[in-house]
Amino acid sequence: MATYITKFTGKQIRRCCLTAFFLIFLTSCEQKADGQDLSIFYQPLNQDRGISLQQWKEFGKEISGIGIKNVVIQWTQYGNEALGESHGWLAQRMEALQDDNIKLWVGLYSDPNYFREIHTNATEQKVYLTEYFNKLHKSYVQWKTWLRIHSSKVQGLYLPLELSDYDFKTPEQREQLAQILKQQVKLYNEPLMISLYLSGQLPQSQIKQWTDQLTNLGLIVYVQDGAGTQALSTDERHAYLDDLGCNVGIIREIFVQDKATKSFKADRVSKEKFDSILNEETCHPNAMFSLRYLPSNSNPLKLVGEK
Repeated sequence: MATYITKFTGKQIRRCCLTAFFLIFLTSCEQKADGQDLSIFYQPLNQDRGISLQQWKEFGKEISGIGIKNVVIQWTQYGNEALGESHGWLAQRMEALQDDNIKLWVGLYSDPNYFREIHTNATEQKVYLTEYFNKLHKSYVQWKTWLRIHSSKVQGLYLPLELSDYDFKTPEQREQLAQILKQQVKLYNEPLMISLYLSGQLPQSQIKQWTDQLTNLGLIVYVQDGAGTQALSTDERHAYLDDLGCNVGIIREIFVQDKATKSFKADRVSKEKFDSILNEETCHPNAMFSLRYLPSNSNPLKLVGEK
């Protein structure tokens, strides 16, 4: 009897330990999923300067209410347009978002001619990127005091490059880019975020290697899911995205591009589609593009070209 009781007790102990282990494991997984911060991009345009601070504050409360914790300000300077600099209308609206306990990724200088200039060979890319990053750092210096004052609600800096397999097809181009970015990482104390979009020019394995290469530099990497632009088929998109490590973020496009127009034109997704995107389970850090396309009756941001 004593031997039997001892064996039974041992089994119970092992079962209890296993049960406790799985409960801890499942709880930690749930906490990881629930605790993951949701981000959304915002592309500032001068047409937004007419939106009152009160409207921004109300919009900020709504954004926060649906679980968005971070806003990625895609740029604070677009070409020669400084958007009021660090004391102007954009800065004031960024501060209004912070007042609603939303943290910011602050984008730096963005070149309107980037997509035309970057699509070239490795030699010319090096010349262009050197000049670009010099301008980018100048914009950082201009915002440095603001960043210091508001540092408690700043997650880091966003580098407004949209890297693509279309522009960096060769290992030589990607290695050169990595060396340039490696030097950029040394210039900033803040975390740096960067994003990629896919055009199907490279196989999945090389995209995985590229994102690994970029994250190993210390960059926070996000990849656009391409659902709105529809550049790739659904199967192609999922094949690429499913192969990425969980440390790579996914940017969920909450717009649908109008393919019939020559210039870029897009509409917001439906509220039902947005909710399904919002509730989609994933191991990846989640961001959405963009605030302008957020389906909401109180969204004060007009679509591009909307009157």
